[in-house]
Amino acid sequence: MKIVGNISLDSLTRDLSGALWIFARLREDGSAATSIHRYIQREVWRDANSGDRMVKGVALLFAPLMLGVLVAVFTTLNGRAIKKRAGKGVIQQIREQIELARRFAILPPWYYIFELHDDDKKTHASEYLNRFETKAGLYRFLRDNNGGLPVPAERSTDCIKDKARFRTRCLEHGVMTVPVLLNVAHAEVNAVDWALPDLPECDLFIKPLHGQGGTKATCWEYLGDGRFQRNEGEIITGDELLGRLRLESRRRAFLVQPRLVNHKEITDLANGTLATVRVMTCRNEQGQYEATNAVFRMARNKSVVVDNWHAGGIAANVDICTGQLGRGTRGAWGATADGWYEQHETGVQILNRKLPCWPEMIELVQYAHGSAFSDQVVIGWDVALLDSGPCIMEANKAPDLDILQRAGGGPLGNQRLGKLLAFNLRRTVEAKHALGFPKQNSTVPTHA
Repeated sequence: MKIVGNISLDSLTRDLSGALWIFARLREDGSAATSIHRYIQREVWRDANSGDRMVKGVALLFAPLMLGVLVAVFTTLNGRAIKKRAGKGVIQQIREQIELARRFAILPPWYYIFELHDDDKKTHASEYLNRFETKAGLYRFLRDNNGGLPVPAERSTDCIKDKARFRTRCLEHGVMTVPVLLNVAHAEVNAVDWALPDLPECDLFIKPLHGQGGTKATCWEYLGDGRFQRNEGEIITGDELLGRLRLESRRRAFLVQPRLVNHKEITDLANGTLATVRVMTCRNEQGQYEATNAVFRMARNKSVVVDNWHAGGIAANVDICTGQLGRGTRGAWGATADGWYEQHETGVQILNRKLPCWPEMIELVQYAHGSAFSDQVVIGWDVALLDSGPCIMEANKAPDLDILQRAGGGPLGNQRLGKLLAFNLRRTVEAKHALGFPKQNSTVPTHA
């Protein structure tokens, strides 16, 4: 989403939030959430380069104008609906947005995403983990320093970014992941899990080798007689499809995979598109890898090919112990005013449904983290639940926590994931200080 000219919402809010957060003053309460915020203020951003510091300085200079724009935009999108549903006036919403930005660097989009117009939730505002903290600093700090443990010579980070290498690494460690039939790059077609350099006669899913959020991904249904139909309706032959991929691969490489179908118990929730679980695993105090939170993502309609939440899909919290679904919620900017769904828009029940293969899914991601990606402190996994069992689609080294906090109905800072992040941050900082880095004054809990 664009706010002004070519400035994206994500970059604008990241820079503004970071600038405001530098000057935030948090009451010391000994909690994991406050520890994380303080570590980021005093340790993580200490390592920021001069360019990042300059950007934050400029953002702070224009903070009143930028904040005013965000307040105007998101109050317009959500204000009246929230007034009608929650009974809080638009003027009061504006005041609260400004106060939360001043105290906690929580900007207007997240006032609505996290439903901080609810007074009970607003009292826990300091416990939310923000995108500008996690994606712009915390994850990289932990990853670069291996959470305070010795950094191995060979890192798995590049394998996570490269989907083909990710598949190879998973196979080497016996981790179930989606097959790659063909790799198309620089106008050349290379067979991977397929015997011939042409298209198999089955439904296909094609996505960029390097990409996020399902951008440029397409589904192709096999019609027979060598013809494929795109999700948008176009029909072409397999040779024509390969020719198109060769041409487009001069700019970006593509993977050709079989189109997967959800487990029969949840196909009614998938709405024609593969639905996936986003599940978080994090290194714990014993050096094991623990699943802490999960959400189930569903497409709203059959016209899309991915279940991306920020593109307007539906997400429901999943009880990490039982695999039971909570209510569904949307994630597109401005869609938060729609509230919550006990049923899918198709009429299918969401609330209290139990996902199949849940113990196997938890075992799979914990094993995958510990065996193939043990140098990563935290990973967000995308997992499909199939009739054959759970299948890992992707791993995310900088997973978004908005979806977990929105669908879970509250902040993560003092939940198990927040406690593990605080523990790993403390150990990382202590390890850096032991190597001679200057220590910053901070009081943090020594328990997790």
